Amino acid sequence: MRYRMTAAANVRFMLLLLLGIAAGPAAAQNQTPANVGSPGLMWTPKDNDADVDWNQASAYCANLRLGGNSDWRLPTIDELQGIYDPSIPGDWHVKGNLQLSRTFSSYWSSSPGSASGEAWYFDFYGGSRLSDKLSFGGFKRAFCVRRSGG
Repeated sequence: MRYRMTAAANVRFMLLLLLGIAAGPAAAQNQTPANVGSPGLMWTPKDNDADVDWNQASAYCANLRLGGNSDWRLPTIDELQGIYDPSIPGDWHVKGNLQLSRTFSSYWSSSPGSASGEAWYFDFYGGSRLSDKLSFGGFKRAFCVRRSGG
């Protein structure tokens, strides 16, 4: 299933693009990892700052070198949902000062999706788990995670 933005979300997205508010290139390698969500997990403090398909998201995490660590990976759908907190004010409800893009709220997981050739992704705007084709990169990004001390 593909994510369909509501009319209000679509207008907001278009306004952000037109106003040039979208975040510039990320330098995740220069950021400090964050310990939030499930105990024993360390997260990248920012997303990959690019609209990617699942293979690109997975490769980004596998090739990431951050905080002296090289064992980064895409999180499971449960791990992504574990950093969601609907009580946090604003549009993107994520714990621990993790920085989501200003225009994207959906993040790929490593969990197989509801059909063959799909993976689950998590939407931090609405708190939904959705499944999409691995090759579809529209409006999805990557957060990377690793086991602390691992």
